[in-house]
Amino acid sequence: MSLNSFSFVLFMPFIVVIHFSLPRKARYIWLFFVNLFFYLSNDIRYIGGLLFCTATTYAAGLLLGKVKKNAGKVLAGLCILANVLSLLFYRQSFVSPGFTPVGISFYTLQAMGYVIDVYRGQLAAEKNPFRYAVFVSFFPTVLSGPIQRGNGLLRQLREGRDFDYAKARSGLYCLMWGYFLKIVMADSLAPMVTFAYDSYRSVPGAALLWATVLYAVQLYCDFSGYSALAVGAGRLLGFDLGANFAQPYFASSIKDFWNRWHISLSSWLRDYVYIPLGGNRKGKGRKYFNLMSTFLVSGLWHGSGIQFIVWGLLHGSYQILGSLAVGRQRKRTGPVLRVAGMIATFLLVDFAWLFFRSDSLEQALGILHQIFFAFGFREMTYYGYYLLGGTRFNLIFVLAGVAIVFFVDFLHERRIYIEETAGRRVNGVLRWIFYILLTLFLLLTVVRNYGETASAFIYEKF
Repeated sequence: MSLNSFSFVLFMPFIVVIHFSLPRKARYIWLFFVNLFFYLSNDIRYIGGLLFCTATTYAAGLLLGKVKKNAGKVLAGLCILANVLSLLFYRQSFVSPGFTPVGISFYTLQAMGYVIDVYRGQLAAEKNPFRYAVFVSFFPTVLSGPIQRGNGLLRQLREGRDFDYAKARSGLYCLMWGYFLKIVMADSLAPMVTFAYDSYRSVPGAALLWATVLYAVQLYCDFSGYSALAVGAGRLLGFDLGANFAQPYFASSIKDFWNRWHISLSSWLRDYVYIPLGGNRKGKGRKYFNLMSTFLVSGLWHGSGIQFIVWGLLHGSYQILGSLAVGRQRKRTGPVLRVAGMIATFLLVDFAWLFFRSDSLEQALGILHQIFFAFGFREMTYYGYYLLGGTRFNLIFVLAGVAIVFFVDFLHERRIYIEETAGRRVNGVLRWIFYILLTLFLLLTVVRNYGETASAFIYEKF
């Protein structure tokens, strides 16, 4: 089961009603069984990785409160090493060819963060094994995040949450926006990008460049769509899971981009990799080494192929060059310079996305060869080359959707939120008509795919 499946739409109301019908102290037990059903409905073999991660980090958390500092350091290190080796074991498909438990990269980072927080004394160890298991396997986030911290989700699980109408309404809005981003946008863009990349040897470079730009939008819609669905499902149950995206393509520098993109992973790498390595406290040379090391870890986390390492090293290099540039120029001001910074940042990010999307380094270099040496200027004067295997309607539909996505992000950048604005300024009757229309849209888009396997989210494979 996935958050974009028809079964989930039927599943969620049932979960919410039972959840709030139970006493506060018993709700985590209900969520424990819900999590197991949701996660294992994908493949019963996934239990191995989840059980190992949950058991080892739970036990380490308990023991860390009973041993001395030096012994605790060894214990935490061994626990982290065991889980990293488990992650590599599954990622390399040693169990069976092509078999990797979905979400293992996400819940492993979440559990390791918990162990490190307990070791640092920033978090009390969770003694209840069922509550801790819910924390690791929380069904809205277990497949692709956002990665949660113990002082956030665990605290909410301990305290319990009553039904909140405003939060539930906000959760429904997030679900609807998430379905729009995933089903309407990302799933429409995917075939166009795949067509170009699979045929890169025979497609003009300009079409490949266009496909790479579309992939930047596809990836954003796909992953931010999942995050919106996860946050929305969490809010329906009374939980605050935190934002995972903040208009990343409006960033005016690479550093700014990583403060806006996949925020839960970026902050995890900052707190548990970059800062422990020394951060920026030990001179510029060490700072640049730490930046490159952190992004290398990020690349390896996303995949073992050389193209992911190149992607990570590119972003590490961007950060270093950006840091050097800031140190040698005055602070940029004015809208023109900001827009120029946004365009430059998008171009750098999109160049790196080319490696991220490619199946191999060979394919990435082949695409770059086509773009630089077989661009096809004359062919690209005909709009048909931009269709990428689709129809004129597909192209117009996609362009209209992209305009909507970036318009909404523009409003958010200006701190204008449609949901809040509608609640304050729109007549109650009109507001409910809007909600009903959105609900019908949600049902139609999901029912339209009934009988078909829900398309996987891109980040599920990581």
